[in-house]
Amino acid sequence: MREKGLWYKEWRGIRWMVPCVLLAFLLAFMVGFVNEANSWKENNAHYHSAEFLESQKVDADFAMTDKEIKDDLTVRYLAHETKLAHEDQYTYFFLGFTVGVPFTLTLIFSVVFGACLVILERYTRGDHFTALLPYSKKAIFGVKVLLGVIVITVGYFVSLGLGLLYFTTHVPAEFIDFDLQKLWMDILGSWLAYLILFLVPIVAGYLSGTALGGILLTIGAFLLPSVVLQFSMNVHQHVYDGKTGQLSYWSDYFRVFEPFGFVRPAYVPLVLQVVVLCGLVLIGLWAVVRESLETNGRLFVYPKMRVWMLVIGSSIVGMLVANMIQTFAKLSDSLGFLLFIAIFIVIMGICVWNGARFIFGKRL
Repeated sequence: MREKGLWYKEWRGIRWMVPCVLLAFLLAFMVGFVNEANSWKENNAHYHSAEFLESQKVDADFAMTDKEIKDDLTVRYLAHETKLAHEDQYTYFFLGFTVGVPFTLTLIFSVVFGACLVILERYTRGDHFTALLPYSKKAIFGVKVLLGVIVITVGYFVSLGLGLLYFTTHVPAEFIDFDLQKLWMDILGSWLAYLILFLVPIVAGYLSGTALGGILLTIGAFLLPSVVLQFSMNVHQHVYDGKTGQLSYWSDYFRVFEPFGFVRPAYVPLVLQVVVLCGLVLIGLWAVVRESLETNGRLFVYPKMRVWMLVIGSSIVGMLVANMIQTFAKLSDSLGFLLFIAIFIVIMGICVWNGARFIFGKRL
């Protein structure tokens, strides 16, 4: 992986994506912190304005105390946790420093970035040229992964670092009340989530011999956790009369793909992300060593994948349809629950039947 020619070749393939990724991260986080700091300065200026001081003298009964003003100016990041009466859930106060559209673009660009390195290369037949290079398959895979990890890591931490620096220099420390454990765990967890988003399309590209197959595998991998979580919640609510209970906390384990998606400051979801990340690297290494140009054009590179992908894909579609019907129809009581399960089984059966005819009939 020290060959300069290999790095240059991979860099030329994705150099047009790098500015997009870096700009999206810069706008998503740094701009968010700048906006929060500016909003705080406006609120602080209001409390020191002549109009506010005059209003304080008009009616002493409704005048704000110094403590109330300080509390209103104090910026919190999950610093307070209030347990609701008779409810096993918590209310959190967030510091919202992510900017909507750019934040969404960071998710999209992380996936597209990984897809460009393998799926797009296969679509443009660039893998034929790569196969002729005097480099090992492991070296090629390693350079692809390291290149993406470097770009995403630099964009993510530079944006967050500049944003936090701006925020802390414009807001006095006495008004900052962060839950540092949750803040750092969110920062690390989100970084790992971005790396997973980047690695999934790379691994999917090596497991499928077509660009379409790689895209479908990527979409399926991203849909699986959220669809399973929603399906489990629907079943749990039917069984326990609409109560989610502890299931709402288990949802963190299904959010390994979601930056800043964890609810609790727990370490186990972070460990799960590391396991998923290492698993993707190992699967990618296993797949790239066995890769062959002869498998190009096949939906599944390995025949044993057919059954697994058929069952998993059909289950995802079945759960997705059942969840959508449940969302709109609001099925309830025992009959509604049976109808919900029946919809899942029927849709899954239809997908398995038609998928088996398509996959095994055409020997993909």
